[in-house]
Amino acid sequence: MGLIVMSERDLQRIEVLSKIVEGRMTIVAASSVLAASTRQIRRLLDVFE
Repeated sequence: MGLIVMSERDLQRIEVLSKIVEGRMTIVAASSVLAASTRQIRRLLDVFE
């Protein structure tokens, strides 16, 4: 298996999106943490899930 390189920003996005899926964070809270709109967070969730 090869090495996967990710930026800190991408790692933070994955952590926050995982928290939303687990029910430990809301989309509104995630949008402020990631400095993105709630619509952008929903679009990221569609790709993530």
